[in-house]
Amino acid sequence: MASDQPRWWHPAIDASPDEALALEAAAGQQRRFAQLDTLAARLLTAALRGRPTVSVVRGIGPQAADSVAVVGLSAQEKAWCAQTFGVPEQQRRGAWYLPQKLSLKAGAVNLPYLVRERPAHALTLAADDSAGVSMVDGAADAVLLWSVLVPLFETLIEPIRVRAAGPTKTIDDQRQLWSGIEERYRQLGIAGDVLEDFRFGSEWHRLDRNGQQHARLRLLDALAAVDPLQLVTRHRVQQLQALMAGFAKKSKTGTALARRVVTRALQPVISGYFTGNWLALLDYLQAPPHPDEEVITALPEPRLYVGMSAQAAGMAAEAGIPEDEIHAMLAAFLGGPTSLSPVEERVAALREWWTAFDQAHAVQRPGMRPLWGLVDDGIMGFGADEHGFTHKLYGQVLPASVNEQVDRLWQSVTLQRHARSIVSNPHPHQLMAETLGSALEFWHGVALTIWFVCEGPYSRATLSGLADYYNRPLAALRDAGCPVPTSLFEELRTAERHLGPEEAIVRDYRELPVDTAVGSFSLIMSSSSGSRREGFERVRDIVTRHRRAWADQYLGTYLEQRWRTALEDVARAYHRHVAAKGRPPTLIQFAQFATAAANQWTGGDLGGLYTAIGEPAPAQQERPARLLPGDCYDFARRVYTALGGIAVDDELRMNQPEEAQRQWQLTSLAVESLRYVQLHEALGHPPTSKEFGSRRLALAWPERETEGWSLFQRTLAALTDTGPPPSEPAAGTAKAGPGLLGDTKHVLTKGANAPLRTESVEVRLITTGVPVDVSAVLLTSTGKVRSDHDLVFYNHPHHDGVRTSNDAVTADLTRVPDDVHTVAVIASIDLEAQPTAAFDQHTTWQAKVTQPTGGKLTFTPAPFSSGETATIAMEIYRHGSGWKVRAVGQGYDTGLAGLAADYGINVEP
Repeated sequence: MASDQPRWWHPAIDASPDEALALEAAAGQQRRFAQLDTLAARLLTAALRGRPTVSVVRGIGPQAADSVAVVGLSAQEKAWCAQTFGVPEQQRRGAWYLPQKLSLKAGAVNLPYLVRERPAHALTLAADDSAGVSMVDGAADAVLLWSVLVPLFETLIEPIRVRAAGPTKTIDDQRQLWSGIEERYRQLGIAGDVLEDFRFGSEWHRLDRNGQQHARLRLLDALAAVDPLQLVTRHRVQQLQALMAGFAKKSKTGTALARRVVTRALQPVISGYFTGNWLALLDYLQAPPHPDEEVITALPEPRLYVGMSAQAAGMAAEAGIPEDEIHAMLAAFLGGPTSLSPVEERVAALREWWTAFDQAHAVQRPGMRPLWGLVDDGIMGFGADEHGFTHKLYGQVLPASVNEQVDRLWQSVTLQRHARSIVSNPHPHQLMAETLGSALEFWHGVALTIWFVCEGPYSRATLSGLADYYNRPLAALRDAGCPVPTSLFEELRTAERHLGPEEAIVRDYRELPVDTAVGSFSLIMSSSSGSRREGFERVRDIVTRHRRAWADQYLGTYLEQRWRTALEDVARAYHRHVAAKGRPPTLIQFAQFATAAANQWTGGDLGGLYTAIGEPAPAQQERPARLLPGDCYDFARRVYTALGGIAVDDELRMNQPEEAQRQWQLTSLAVESLRYVQLHEALGHPPTSKEFGSRRLALAWPERETEGWSLFQRTLAALTDTGPPPSEPAAGTAKAGPGLLGDTKHVLTKGANAPLRTESVEVRLITTGVPVDVSAVLLTSTGKVRSDHDLVFYNHPHHDGVRTSNDAVTADLTRVPDDVHTVAVIASIDLEAQPTAAFDQHTTWQAKVTQPTGGKLTFTPAPFSSGETATIAMEIYRHGSGWKVRAVGQGYDTGLAGLAADYGINVEP
């Protein structure tokens, strides 16, 4: 920073925390933090002594935000926190970088309490206390946690968290990790011996569960013995040292602009210690503001350009020009064929759709099919319609003109991660339903519920319980100013009392004549499924009357509230970005907060959304050629059939559960095929396995990446007539060729595989350090044994073509039964010979695979480091009509008994 006079904080950047605090005090800057330091120290003391410090309340519903509260604050402290950390207050001081939603690891603050009170489940419960918090409604406690408390507690409990997570990466990485932890503890003034049980190379892995719990408690007791105010102030100054360094780096020729200094990592520091106020930081650093610095204390009010066509006549009269010219100018401004904005088009379509939807429910009567499927809620399957559900029922019930309008207006979307293109939407009717939101969720849900209560076969809710069952959409409608009157539920409760008695619904009735020596009689056989109650039409009319009254009074208001809220949220996010970054968002940045609104109200066109909020678009999106067919459900069904999908009935589920599970996986793949083609459109090429995220799929083939993924791609290439994609070899897979093991030698890496000939194969383990037992486990396709006899070891040395001898497992692949899918080769330390031994850098093993026809495979894993005493070394498994071998190298610290239990073997004496 250009200055003839060094600032007080320059030497503090590289000083120890105590030295930096002394410099801060000498400059008279420490007093500004006194109240915060005192509060944080008090909360830390309470937490380390075993008191809960934060409460998390889960939001109800998939889109609902969680809430958090710091426990034990006095009324005075709550008022101070609201003024200091409240989101509106921080934004008025210029902290527009605060996110709208925040993922908060609140459980870190409660972990000391959980370790003391719930030791068996402490880490799990702490992980469950992560919260997704909305920052719109104040959320002062959330900002306090995010900026001050969570970073403090994460530093202090890091040894507990790291040991709970287990070892990661290499030994050098672990040494470096623990060296950093010890250095942070030293800087905080915490004696190094408190990490005696935790540090790398300690006896942690030899401690049993109780021993590890005692070690955690000793650590918490040691932390509680340190002066909490010193811990808090040292941690604070460390945070400020990072801020000083960032400021100095960007201010070599004078004070930098805030947006150049305040990186994402430093945002919590500014909010926590300077109340989000950049000028307060400059005062602390004794630096003048940049001449061009502008602290924005309020955002512009959103100004929306929707509904101007209705004002065309007035505008024409005022300007003294023909109304047609006004409409032409509006069309040019909006970039469309008419003066109607995309939002107005969709509002008109939603009104028309609602009328048809209302009429379909109003004429429903007993004997008709249920209207489950009238609204597309994302259910897609390829078996027979069950339980009253009909795929794409809207196509059969609603007028063709209504369906065509939905298909046209919601046929395209923008994918948030690929925002440069507008692509096909395989689910236009589902997106339309999401655009309608809570009103449709409630009124359609109620109409279906009264059908299933009255006409069967069963219902999840009773008529008297509808208000509770639909409390989430009802609350959303109240918040929108469009409440459903309570009189509806009062009438439904009365109507329920007048429904007829329950009558069993008979699905199958047979009368068989039987002749016997003593005479003849009839054997009547019947089966029923659920029940019904007389009185549907009376209840239907109650709901219809209330639905129409609600629509007459509120539907227009509700639809305007839907689009206005969505567009104003986008406009505010746009202005927040400008305030935080000093420049408008790029198209990609805009898409991060605007995609959902664009997909619902402008057909995925981000440019149309820019126009609606009155801002210029920085770039135009492309519209690639459509690859998805018009009927996407039919396309997914064809994918399902091409992948080997068949009809799944109750007989298949009962008699072949493994095949039924596989068919479910094929159904999921067929549904995912629609997203694959969407990505193909957006990318301009077939997506790779990584681009598509295939690893999260349950690919229904033994070799997921090598067989399933390539088959999936080829199937879609054929159905879309786009040509096959370039091949993608699976990572770590040895090159396949005729007779891979024939006269060849290969080294396998962890996870790699190679083909085998269908003959005898031997896996020999060469070990160093301690005695090792070699065994084998025969597994079905579910990964479990058929019986305890499927463990082949020294006391049961041969079974179904597999035998063990000393250091080797030999499997005659011609004799392995058909229901055995995998032979797992296990190495375990002989704990009777070496009770304290474990696999480590001194106790290692190597696997060698050979077959009679020649060739050799070798696999040498990296040394284990977490007390592993057993390992799955290799797996020999079926692949199509042949066999393969895979290098596994997965260690277990539970010994052979624990590993065997995981495979379903009874290990009790």
